[in-house]
Amino acid sequence: MNDNGYVNWSDVKETWYNQYTNYGEASLNVIRHLFEPEKFFAEESTTVNMPIFTGKDPITQERVFLIHSLVCAQLQQMLALVTNRRGLPDPVMPSFQRQNYIELSPCNIDNPQAYKKMEKEVAKMNKGRDRLRVAKEELKLAHALIEAKQYVFVSLDIEAYEEDHSILLEIGWSIYDSKTDLYMDQHYINSSYRHLVNGKYVDNQKLRFQFGTSVWCTLKQALEELRKDLDWAVERDGGFVLVGHGLDSDIKYLATQKFKWPGRCINGSGSGSGGRGGDVDNVRISAAVAILNTDTMYGASIGNPTNPPSLGTTLSKVGIDAWCLHNAGNDAHYTLLLFMTLINSTRATHGSG
Repeated sequence: MNDNGYVNWSDVKETWYNQYTNYGEASLNVIRHLFEPEKFFAEESTTVNMPIFTGKDPITQERVFLIHSLVCAQLQQMLALVTNRRGLPDPVMPSFQRQNYIELSPCNIDNPQAYKKMEKEVAKMNKGRDRLRVAKEELKLAHALIEAKQYVFVSLDIEAYEEDHSILLEIGWSIYDSKTDLYMDQHYINSSYRHLVNGKYVDNQKLRFQFGTSVWCTLKQALEELRKDLDWAVERDGGFVLVGHGLDSDIKYLATQKFKWPGRCINGSGSGSGGRGGDVDNVRISAAVAILNTDTMYGASIGNPTNPPSLGTTLSKVGIDAWCLHNAGNDAHYTLLLFMTLINSTRATHGSG
């Protein structure tokens, strides 16, 4: 069985289902029916108060339902009474690799509804585990890309009009060139909507860019400037790294403007040869070698990627003083600063080395 005497409840049932598969659908359905929650945990059943636990697999970190090997033996005897009446062989005693499950917690299941509720809770915990695993992989990738010193990192932010999100008022981006260790900030204000300002739901910081001079121009011109910077990175390095906080919304804003991302470098080297790969609508098939979210990276750093805080809250939590947020240029700058801070603060635990 395993080191602490507990076995995976699903594996136990699956063992017996597989054993009787070759004895016909009718026989298999009888076995399955015995273990259906509505019957197994019915108030009048003899198995309703069977001791059942949840525990975590120490290798995969998956949370599963567990029963003790002694309970498994009792269920084997119970099942044998049913199979013998049908002229079927006795159920085999399941055998599993030795596994010392951790974080065992007893479940109080005295009706089918309680079991189904616990099933949902376990599924939710496993979903959180999967999300954390993905977040840690993203953080590790960020470390590897920084340490490679091969690409330009482009932090992007867009401010939309609070009354109509189809109207984009500002766009800002911050660039970190990992080859030269140099930074650059850009902030563009949409001159076509000079008369529109936020302030009802979102702070109006349009004129308070802290890291350079704001440029008034049409949105088309601003997006052309963004594309020029991305093209430069692709031509030199073969790609770029896109960074943001809640980046999906910014990517969607660009999609509404039919923004074209640079395609992957044709020659794959990007060594100044100008081998660009054309235009693409989808950033995920563009020359972006990675899309990194600081909200996800922060979640990985604290071991909890669910419900990530806003940019301002995250900056405060990591000790960064920020001024005039909700200005696209400032937000892009602080997002890149947050990115580098997370890299430095997690280097010992999440670095690629």
